Amino acid sequence: MNKKNSFFLAALSITGLIVWFSQGGSDVIFKEKPVEIPETKTYSAEVLWPKKPEDAAGEASGVAVNSEGDIYYFHRASGEYSGKDFIKEPTIVVLDGKTKKVKRTLGEGMFKSPHGLEIDSEDNIWVTDVSLNKVFKLSPEGKLMQSFGNEYRTGMEWSLRIRNVLPNFPVFMDEYTFARPTDVTVMDDGSFAVSDGYRNRRIAKFDKEGKLEWQINQHGDEPGEFNLPHGISSDSEGRIYVADRSNARIQVFDKNGQYLDRWDMPEIGRPFGVEAASDGNIYVVDGGDSLNGAEENFTSGVIVLDKQGTILERFGTWGSKEGQMKIPHDIAVDESGNLYVAELGNKRLQEFSRKSFN
Repeated sequence: MNKKNSFFLAALSITGLIVWFSQGGSDVIFKEKPVEIPETKTYSAEVLWPKKPEDAAGEASGVAVNSEGDIYYFHRASGEYSGKDFIKEPTIVVLDGKTKKVKRTLGEGMFKSPHGLEIDSEDNIWVTDVSLNKVFKLSPEGKLMQSFGNEYRTGMEWSLRIRNVLPNFPVFMDEYTFARPTDVTVMDDGSFAVSDGYRNRRIAKFDKEGKLEWQINQHGDEPGEFNLPHGISSDSEGRIYVADRSNARIQVFDKNGQYLDRWDMPEIGRPFGVEAASDGNIYVVDGGDSLNGAEENFTSGVIVLDKQGTILERFGTWGSKEGQMKIPHDIAVDESGNLYVAELGNKRLQEFSRKSFN
């Protein structure tokens, strides 16, 4: 075989591999903009944090409520998304549920890029970090109890970046390695499920010791497939709700990972965070399309649904005024039905307190 033919065959083989590696996956889904309802008759808004210019408030990442009603606000302080250095300042602000005053701050020097936040039934604090590629379990006092996620092997990050462009590109990693995990939800028995979103595009369920029970690891836009699972929550019956952000929908699974339903109506918008609350409703924040290249007609809002996916209420508009939102990233609900929204764009925590109708 002469050199010309060898070169041709090599080029043909490389082209074939690129075509194969490029198959699968899905593009970001854009859909009809939801109708904005600027005002809500159900809730009244107030900014809880920051209160003063000197308050250390970075990009808002997560929010959760413990058994006493205290509000935990997770933010990036002086850090940023995909930061490389440990953040020196505290990244968790704990607000008293009654007075809304700061009780304590936690997390200094522990995280590089805070993302997901969860409080379990024993008031332990669970967080995800998309730079450290780990899930952390902290005591209520903020001390590290456990961490989950294997270390990257050499070259894995570059392999994952290539796979983001070529979905079939092989990346040799096991089920216990996270690739920019976005959120975590914890069941009453101590088991937990992780939305392993930015690189792996999967959800994975583990027992309380961290042993894998099951995973759903299909990239696409068909039922049961994911394109950036960004937020995750679970209800008292073990059903799991996933904010499938780039597919602009909520997906619902049972406790064994079996697909149940998807909610993708225009009013859902682009879900960033989801919370299955004790009142039986599902609360979602629409972060809009601004991070996906949209240059106008930005949307942000809160959507309340029942467990069948029927929309009970949607409210909110894009902006920085009290009651408005810019890229709401996460949502939590307390026992009284008050909502807490962590806003990435406004770098703040808002409360939407439920009005009394006597």
